[in-house]
Amino acid sequence: MTGIKDVAAKAHVSISTVSYVMSGKRSIGDDTKHAVLDAAKELGYRPRKATPDVMAFLTGQPYTEHTGQGGQSPASGTRARTKVLALSSPVHGYTDYSNYVTFFFALAARARRYGYDILLLMHEYGDQELVRVTRNGMVDGILLLDVLMHDSRAEVASLLDVPVVSVGYPSNSESVYSVDLDFEWMGREAVEKAATLGHTHVLIIGTNEFAYEDGSNYLIRFRDAAIKHGSDLGVKVMFMASTGYGMADVRLLLDSAFASDADITAIICQTNPTHVNNTLIALQERGLRVPQDISLMAACTQGVHQLSQGVDEMPMDPHASCVRAIDIMMEVLDGKRHDVGAVELLPGKYIARGTMGPRRAG
Repeated sequence: MTGIKDVAAKAHVSISTVSYVMSGKRSIGDDTKHAVLDAAKELGYRPRKATPDVMAFLTGQPYTEHTGQGGQSPASGTRARTKVLALSSPVHGYTDYSNYVTFFFALAARARRYGYDILLLMHEYGDQELVRVTRNGMVDGILLLDVLMHDSRAEVASLLDVPVVSVGYPSNSESVYSVDLDFEWMGREAVEKAATLGHTHVLIIGTNEFAYEDGSNYLIRFRDAAIKHGSDLGVKVMFMASTGYGMADVRLLLDSAFASDADITAIICQTNPTHVNNTLIALQERGLRVPQDISLMAACTQGVHQLSQGVDEMPMDPHASCVRAIDIMMEVLDGKRHDVGAVELLPGKYIARGTMGPRRAG
C-alpha cells in the first residue's frame, strides 16, 4: 500500500510537506505542490483527508466549491463505533521491554473501563499502519507511544479521520492531542537539587546512544533541560550515553567520565534498575561512598524502588500519563473537546531515599 513516505520520497520533499499539501494547513509553493500532487497521483496515493481540490485532482473527479465540509473530503456518514483503539508503539533495537509492557497495560486497563480494546501496531516506522487501520475503518482513534522529538506519525495524523492522542510531546504536535510528564521541569529540578547541595560537576549517564540519535522524546527533553539549567546555575553538566548495563560497561564508562572530569561529585542515571544497581557497585569498587563521597540519582526510570539500596529518583509515571491519554481520547470521541494540538504536561515528582547529599569537602 502506498503511503505518505512513498510520496515524499518520490517528490523529494519531507513528509510534513506532503501533509501540508494534502491538508492545505500551510501555504506551499506551486512548484513543490505540483511535484507532490503528481507523485501522489502516479503512485495512486489516496489520503483519508485532503482539501476538495486535491481530492478532485487525485481521483480525476470534477472539483466544486461545495465538495465536503471544512476543507476535507466528503464523509461517508457517521459510522458505528468499533470500540477499538489502535496503539502505535514501535519496537526499536534499544526498546526497554519492561517500560514497553508497563505503558501498554496501563493504556489497555484504562481503555477497558470504557469498553474498548487495544489493537497493537509495532512496526518501527508506523506511518503506513496508521493509514491502513483508519482507511479500513478498523479503529475509532489512535494512541502514540515511543514518541520522537519530531514524529512523522504526528504529521500523518493531519490526514486521518480519527483522533490521535500522543503519550509524549512531539515538536510537531499541531494535529494530535499530547499528554506527558513535564520532563523539562524534571531535568531542571534534578540539577537544581544537585546545585543546592553544592555540586558543581554533574554527570548524566544516558541510555543507549541510538535512542538519542533517533530523537527519543522524553530522554532528550530531560537531558537538554538539565544541561541548559546547569549552565544557568554555573554547574558543569556532562552527558555520556551508556554502552551497556553490565558491570564491565559501567566500569568502563566511569573510568572515561572521571578521566574527563575528576571533579564529578553527582551522577544522574537515565537508565534502568540494573544499570543503577551496577553503578552503585562500581562506585563502591572505586572507594566512593554514596552519598558521603558522591551523590546518585535516577531519572526517567521505573522499578528503581525495588533495588536493595534505595536511590533518589525522579521516576516515570506510566499510570498517570496513560490514564489521562485514554480519558482525553474519550472526551474527543464524545464530542466534548475539539482543541486538537492541545498539550497537557503532568507534574513530575522527586522521591528522596538518601543517596543525594552535600558535596564532599576538598
